[in-house]
Amino acid sequence: MPPTLAVVGAAVFDGTGSAPVAGRTVVAAGGVIERVGPAGEVVPPPGALVVDGTGATLLPGFVNAHVHLGFHPPGRVLAGGVTTVRDLGWPQERLAALRREAADPAAASPRLLAAGQILTVPGGYPTRAPWAPPGTARPVDGVAEAVLAVAELAGAGAAVVKVALDDRVGPTLPAAVLAAVVKAAGERGLGVTAHVGTAAEVAKALAAGVGELAHWPFDPGGLPAALVDALAGSMVAVPTLHIDPSPARRAGVRRFVARGGRVVYGTDLGNQGPPPGVDVEELHLLVEAGLDPGQALAAATSAAAAHLGLDGTGRIVPGARADLLLVEGNPLADLAALERVRLVARDGHLAANSRR
Repeated sequence: MPPTLAVVGAAVFDGTGSAPVAGRTVVAAGGVIERVGPAGEVVPPPGALVVDGTGATLLPGFVNAHVHLGFHPPGRVLAGGVTTVRDLGWPQERLAALRREAADPAAASPRLLAAGQILTVPGGYPTRAPWAPPGTARPVDGVAEAVLAVAELAGAGAAVVKVALDDRVGPTLPAAVLAAVVKAAGERGLGVTAHVGTAAEVAKALAAGVGELAHWPFDPGGLPAALVDALAGSMVAVPTLHIDPSPARRAGVRRFVARGGRVVYGTDLGNQGPPPGVDVEELHLLVEAGLDPGQALAAATSAAAAHLGLDGTGRIVPGARADLLLVEGNPLADLAALERVRLVARDGHLAANSRR
């Protein structure tokens, strides 16, 4: 059982995008937030672990919607302020070990959702990708194999089905097979996220009913404006701009946001260079794309949690999970404050680096 925890006198960013409210006390017990209110009115209960929040901001723990967790010690990810991750491509056997570790709320690991293997065609991405351990890809040949693969992934506990449509490096799923994947996933209550190369594959994904882009596409020429506008009305994007902040990708996300497209925070942690904690550069790039700092933080907390179907996560309100990140300073004024971590809790359990 986690300790009863009281963070006293902090500014609280509740996850919605609104400005932090200064001078608040937050009390959590049994892994759940019980009270949030003015420091003069909310008194820590007897026996609580009291943390002085003066000069600090308390936020919900971050939700990273695109990681490859096996590349980093999970404890480092948690200690950096990320309390929930969604892994988008890993061999099933290795993933099972990560899942077992993360299942304990007191573990040195963020909460873990996962896709499992990435559906592709023989010879398609990521079958030859240097980053991908053997078994990361699940090649399928035809509709019947694709539907069977979706059923097996769902049976293994997949939170989403990931498909590879990267025509820059190999063949991709035919339109009919992709449509069958989307249909089979939907019948099992699962969405489909796509790693997409060029505009032609984006159009294929859109026509098939894919609901999410696991990255903003990598087409060096950018996407046609009309296609971006169509995406804004139909898909959620996990931009992962930091891994490739090319002008074309940045311009595409900027137009997507301007047309009302929804973005959630994800970094592709492990595959390339983002840090295992909060990726401040990714947040800066989201702000450059048109989000204000509060919206960027919401994209990494409440919006990401809602997109992943995690009720009671990503907010600092009574009844929510006690996933907490305490940082020195005000991250809405200076996003770099997110790197000055004082305390992290997952379900009320303090991470090893937390200063009490």
